[in-house]
This record gives sequence, structure tokens and C-alpha cells, in this order.
Amino acid sequence: MLILIDLDGTLLPLEAWDPVFQEISMLIASRANADWRAVYKAAKDLNRELLRSFTIKAFDWDYIFTEIAHRFGLPISIDVNDTLMKYVHDFKPFDGALELLRVIRDLGHEIIIATNGLYKYQSVVIRELGFSRFVNGIRTPDMVGCPKNCREFFEGAQVMIGDNPLFDVYYPARFGLITIFIGDWEKRLSYVLDVWGIDLSSVKPTYSFKSIKDLLMMITSILNQ
Repeated sequence: MLILIDLDGTLLPLEAWDPVFQEISMLIASRANADWRAVYKAAKDLNRELLRSFTIKAFDWDYIFTEIAHRFGLPISIDVNDTLMKYVHDFKPFDGALELLRVIRDLGHEIIIATNGLYKYQSVVIRELGFSRFVNGIRTPDMVGCPKNCREFFEGAQVMIGDNPLFDVYYPARFGLITIFIGDWEKRLSYVLDVWGIDLSSVKPTYSFKSIKDLLMMITSILNQ
């Protein structure tokens, strides 16, 4: 069985990236004589604007920060990986993340990390945090040609595990996958409604768990059905 599992927000807290984005914002701000918080907010606002149009650029932080630098009057290009390499070893996966991957692998299943983050960033995180020991591959929008809202992203898979009601539950369910949600369902529904204006309150995952630790207690029985 092919199991797809999300990365940011599922195996790794979204907040892990904060120091990376903050340092880049500070770099731009120092050269533009601006408040780094204003730079950071501008980058987040552009990210949200791009997310609404489901464009791959929404996940290209090189593009986002380079564009923001230009808006602040700086003709520079930003390479996020330069900063990522300084912080990635401080990224802390959720408790049980590596164990979950190990259990799924030991049950004989194939694992692909399916993430909206671009390959140039996520491949570094997957390698440096040791996830690569347990997975068979990675799918990203720049590799597939679309975000996690197209059939191609889920091709050949039977299960999707993730934290986003839109990308990890609604779309994979449309293409026939079993969906396993991890996190605060109501909070994440509110996030989807806020960003995309999509009400998914009538959508339900096949299984829902508050944490990876909770899922670990049930994953064997779920996958053996």
C-alpha cells in the first residue's frame, strides 16, 4: 500500500520555520531601513494572496522574499536555503513522528512525503532530520506540476495523512483515498475558511486524531483493515 504523509504541520510544527523567515526579514529590513516585522508581515500577506489562487508560487519563498525585497527598494535575490541550513538542525519533529514512519515502513508499506512545500526546501528538511531513512520518496508541487489539489498528486496512493482539511482531506477524498487527519480539526477548518473562503464543515476525514502519538496507537489496525 502507498501511504502519503504531509510534512509541515504533520511531522513537523509549522512554527519550526519561524526563525528562518524572521532572519530573512531582518536581513531585508536592515538594508531597507525598515522594521523587520513589517517585512515579515508583507511576506506572509503575499503568501496568503498567492495561496488563494492555488499557484505553486505560493510555496516558493525565494520568490516571495525576493519580491518583498524589491517592494522595499532592494534589487536583491533571496535564497532561503542559505538561511535554512543554519537552522534546520534545530527543527524539532512532533513527538512520535519518526516512530510513525518506522511503524508504517515495518508494516511493509511504501511511504511518500507529499507536501506543498517545494522540493528545494523540503528535500533538505527530510534529509537533515532523518525522515529520509524511512520514506521512499517525496512529491512536491514543482515536481508534480500542481499543488495538492490535482489527481496527479495522489496517483497510486491509498491513504493520505496530514493536518490540512483542504489539501489532506477534501482533495484526496475526492480522488478515493482514505484520509487520516492529525490536529485540531475545528481550528484548521477555520484556517481554511479564513484563507480560501471555503467552508468544509460538512467534510469529515476517515479518521481523526489529535496528535501523532494518538495515531500511533491505532495505525497498525487501520492499515491492516
